[in-house]
Parts: sequence; C-alpha cells; structure tokens
Amino acid sequence: MDYLNNTINTLPRERGQHLRFEDRCEIKVLHKQGYSYRQIAKALNCSPSTVGYELKRGTATKTTHRGRPTEYVPSRGQAVYYENRKRSGRKQRITSESPFAIWVAEQVKKANWSLDVCAGYAKKHNLFTEEELVCAKTLYNALNQSRLPLSL
Repeated sequence: MDYLNNTINTLPRERGQHLRFEDRCEIKVLHKQGYSYRQIAKALNCSPSTVGYELKRGTATKTTHRGRPTEYVPSRGQAVYYENRKRSGRKQRITSESPFAIWVAEQVKKANWSLDVCAGYAKKHNLFTEEELVCAKTLYNALNQSRLPLSL
C-alpha cells in the first residue's frame, strides 16, 4: 500500500523501541493461539524477555481460587507501562526550598533580574557550590513546573 492515508500500520517495529498498544494486542492474540515467547518475539521483532515482561505486566494476580483464570489484557499492560514511565527519568536538582531557588526568587522580585542573569551572576561570583547551581534553562523549566517560589 503506497497510500498516505491508509488505516493499516505497515511500518515494522524497530528493535529497542518501546511497545505500542498495537504490539500489546498482537502479543495477546499470539499468546492465546499458543505461540511461545520466542515465536511472539520474532513476529514483533523484539526480545523474548520483553514478551515475558509484558505478559507479566499485563496479567492481574489472582487472589482467590474462584472465578475465571487470569489472562493478559493489553490495556492493563499499557496502563502499568504509563505508571512506570511517570516514575522514570532524572531526579530534579532544584526545589522550591533549595537556597539557590530562594536566592533567585529574591533577586527576581527585588532587583527585577531575569533567570538568565541570576544563573550567570551566581556562577560568575561563586555564590553557591557547583551542586547547588543550575543553568538558566533548568530554572525556566522549574518555573514552568511550579518548582520555584515564583509564578508566571
């Protein structure tokens, strides 16, 4: 299909990329048909351990011996994936209680300095240790995320 607006996703999944919801649905179908982890991984172009982790992630734990047996649900796997992604990433070096953030807020309010001037001045005059200082871009990001004692 060489049409730009087709409804079928024909692009193969690249190795090393995160699983999409369509991949999770395909895992469910192939697992239900009795395919092994290796066969599913070959079909998705990923590692067999990725398939195993995904099946574990999207299968609910059974608390009693009654009721239906648990099975893999792609939407559950996707929800757990999103929750894990929220906790991933680098920890922020600046908080609203840090001395540098308090000093920056003071300078912005009293002397009408910009965040760029604050970062540059503090670095030039060695007012804070290297661990406490952050660049101007980080200050602007912290301001946008409400992690500075300032408001837009």
